[in-house]
Amino acid sequence: MDFTLFCQVASFMVIPTFGFETYQHNIPNGNIVPHPCKPNHLWHGVGHKFALGKENLNFFGKDFASAGHQWTDALCKKDSDGDGKTNGQELGDPNCIWSPESFPERNTDISHPGVCEPWNEPKCQHQLAWLESECQKEEFACDAINQAGISNVTIQFPKTAVPNAETTYICIVFDLPQDDDYHLVATQPIIDNIQIMHHAVLFGCEDDAQLEPNPKSCNMVPSSKCKQVISIWTVGLSGDCIHNSTGFRIGTKGFKRAALQFHWNNPTLSTNYIDQSALVLYFTTNRRITDAGILTVGASFLNIQPRTKHTEYIGICPGECTSLAVKEKVYIASATSHMHYLGVSQKIEQFRNGTKIRNIINDMRYNYDNPIVYKFQEPLELLPGDTISTTCIYNSVHKIEATHFGDSTSDEMCFGFLTYYPKEHIMFSSCTSWKSVPSCVVSKGMTYKGCNLSNFLRLRNFEFILLFHKFRKLCDISCSDTCLEVVDALRLVPCMQGDFREYIADLTKHIEQFRQFFTILKLCSKESRVGASISHSVNFSCNSILIINCLLVWIMTI
Repeated sequence: MDFTLFCQVASFMVIPTFGFETYQHNIPNGNIVPHPCKPNHLWHGVGHKFALGKENLNFFGKDFASAGHQWTDALCKKDSDGDGKTNGQELGDPNCIWSPESFPERNTDISHPGVCEPWNEPKCQHQLAWLESECQKEEFACDAINQAGISNVTIQFPKTAVPNAETTYICIVFDLPQDDDYHLVATQPIIDNIQIMHHAVLFGCEDDAQLEPNPKSCNMVPSSKCKQVISIWTVGLSGDCIHNSTGFRIGTKGFKRAALQFHWNNPTLSTNYIDQSALVLYFTTNRRITDAGILTVGASFLNIQPRTKHTEYIGICPGECTSLAVKEKVYIASATSHMHYLGVSQKIEQFRNGTKIRNIINDMRYNYDNPIVYKFQEPLELLPGDTISTTCIYNSVHKIEATHFGDSTSDEMCFGFLTYYPKEHIMFSSCTSWKSVPSCVVSKGMTYKGCNLSNFLRLRNFEFILLFHKFRKLCDISCSDTCLEVVDALRLVPCMQGDFREYIADLTKHIEQFRQFFTILKLCSKESRVGASISHSVNFSCNSILIINCLLVWIMTI
């Protein structure tokens, strides 16, 4: 997952650059050209002297313009930046055979055709006048850390070997200051190994969470005791500066323990990486107006097909959810988007009584390496019953396989993080959706579009149980007429319709009996009512007692 909040007021400006849209598609691997001096960053404006484009062309940009903005044989064979590699070698087309309709020979070991590399060696001195500004480390600007009464503590990982795995989530659990009542107002990362660091998240823990002073492998959420996000840092941000109206309560009346999670990204599976990064916590007894919380919105199902310029997914937090979980008016103080490298734009909209009232976020040019933090001087009001819609758009033209939702950098995400106050006015920390199924229908036990999913999964839907028993008896050999009648009846049960059925099938896919059930249900659908025989490979053996055990075992895991 990945994710700081919140130190600059962002006003979005659309900048025409070489690195976006049309021109990126006119060169091989044009949208994955790495930054020559910032690991884990991309140089989006490939033909310009600045990573985000702007006007000035670099060596390659001038040659590309002379070639009519096309990938020609001559341009491919030229060494525009003078570092000893042809443009084709740098962009993954060493034999100059690529065309916009084809895949490059390789999409790894890509380098920048317009920047002489290694950028700080003597042979490349001619470019330092314009490159050094791009290679400077961004300073953390946050007025709060210089105010009177501010204290700080640094939480540092011991020197730890990075596993030779593409994605590693690793956590420590530690005590926060407990000698007074504080507000956490800022955090600043100290990144030891920029080659592998993807993001850092600080989670508030319950008082009885087990201390883990040594780094330990963990999941996207460290544990059931440590799941409240209170600070986020991701590549491209210098720190987390919390809105001056609010802070996260720690100490005697707040979180007493916290979990610090790092996401290490090691796509080359190197065995030589070591990391001892740290996070500086700034806190004060001069507390703000009220306590802050972070609400996560977005989509948790993604299936982005390869070679596609535009794929759109929408995550909904419906009014039914906010009516249940938002107790009183809250104020959104800041917001930020989160996708990975296929993400090109994201919009978070707020609706009230069926009418759109605003864009909370409108990232028309999302850039994972330079995320925009929207900080609202006049915080936005969120009321019970409001709907929040998150739209994410992806470009996968360079991919050869489908990309799904997941925690790896090579996977994708579609999230928005909304910092709000007062914290106590919202009863949940996440309101996402799996396709059209909102997460709150499980977590809050509500009925949505006729389906009480929580009760259904706990076998409290007797209509389904009776139909299931009939299904067992009638659909164990073939899709007979009587079997098809039961299938039709099952499909009328609200929780067995559309996305609800797919959601349940996905949740239970690791349980053999449920895989068999949904396989037969699909074989005996309306689309296949030719009396098809059920494959001998399907052995539907979940009897009436076993089905209850199956569900109960599974329920214990959610």
